[in-house]
Amino acid sequence: MPDIKPFRAFVYADAFRKNISRLVCPPYDVISPSGREALIQQDPLNFVRVELPAGDPAARYRQAARQWNDWFDQGVLKRSDSPAFYVYEAAFRSPVDRRRLARRGFFAALKVVPWGQGVFPHEKTLPTAKVDRLHLFKALRAQTSPIQLLVQDASGRLDRLVRRRAAGAPWVRFKDAAGVTHSLWLWNADSDAKTLQSLMAQSSCAIADGHHRYETSLAYSRWARKNRPHGPPASDRVLAYFSSSDDLGLEVLPTHRAVSWEKRKFVNLEKWGTLQPVSGLRAFKEFIDGKQPGVLEAGVFYNGTFFRYAFTKTPAALRGTPHERLAVARLHEGPLKGLGKEDFFFTRNPQEAVGRARATNGWAFFLAPNTVQEVLDVATAGFVMPPKSTYFYPKIPSGVVSYSLEGAL
Repeated sequence: MPDIKPFRAFVYADAFRKNISRLVCPPYDVISPSGREALIQQDPLNFVRVELPAGDPAARYRQAARQWNDWFDQGVLKRSDSPAFYVYEAAFRSPVDRRRLARRGFFAALKVVPWGQGVFPHEKTLPTAKVDRLHLFKALRAQTSPIQLLVQDASGRLDRLVRRRAAGAPWVRFKDAAGVTHSLWLWNADSDAKTLQSLMAQSSCAIADGHHRYETSLAYSRWARKNRPHGPPASDRVLAYFSSSDDLGLEVLPTHRAVSWEKRKFVNLEKWGTLQPVSGLRAFKEFIDGKQPGVLEAGVFYNGTFFRYAFTKTPAALRGTPHERLAVARLHEGPLKGLGKEDFFFTRNPQEAVGRARATNGWAFFLAPNTVQEVLDVATAGFVMPPKSTYFYPKIPSGVVSYSLEGAL
């Protein structure tokens, strides 16, 4: 079961925290090249300089390490004095229906273990992203952004503990450009902290976001044991954010996709379902905008026409598995079987998917979001979802807390 410990976080120093909304950045995998430049123009001390180093592959990780060390020498970044857990809350309006929501959880140092030993994945990973993160981990000897996990908390005890620690004035609070208010509270070692560790030791969890970072942390741990004199315990752990799978503030958004005409030999829609012409995107509104999660059908755009796609056959590999109830799994294992992640254009904007399909004379596919329970069902049964099956919103900013991969916690 998950083994968590408090840790001494790397944070922006007190003098800089008043401007922290200008200093943090999104996680590396959602930052575009133009977005990266905009963040640096916003503030030269923006964390994107180390979260997503740019430039020549042979030099960018060294440059990130120089920047990281310079910021410590200049007093921009510092390390907390004593180990702690950190309660984190994101308060926001739902992009789906504008409801006010708040997702609460906590940061901890999670011991990395092979999949299935209390920690379960729900998506496959690709080598390129893991190689990139491993180079960065080795250069910085630190992890700059957390993974996000869902904890099964049927008793509600975990949620009650976290809520109790989120009372009072936060250590850090700021609002980002999307209107999300981020708050952070220190949770120093006390009886509640010991109770938290005990509860976590009895609970399995599934990764919501950060599969590549988790697998990279496992690889780094093995590398550090062989190559670093200051290996464990810090290098045996990963910076992790946990929230209850029953948290009403968990918002999962749909991700749509497009496939170009040149991949037509892999597109076999009529074999696995039926296509019914509809008037346009508005015919899919209820599940495109996330108001109907878990819908077992898809929307399709092709050659200027929109269709409602109903699955009539279940691929043999999915029968009797949690995947049988997922539209995204049926789509990838049936009508689009043979396509890899690199063959798709992914977007959360359905109009953008249509534009891509028009530009490539191909297809756009519109999907409802999967539910949190569906993610847990797939993960804990030992399966994984197709790529980009989930998008948990909002993302946790990088730079709020970071984690040392060397020495003591």
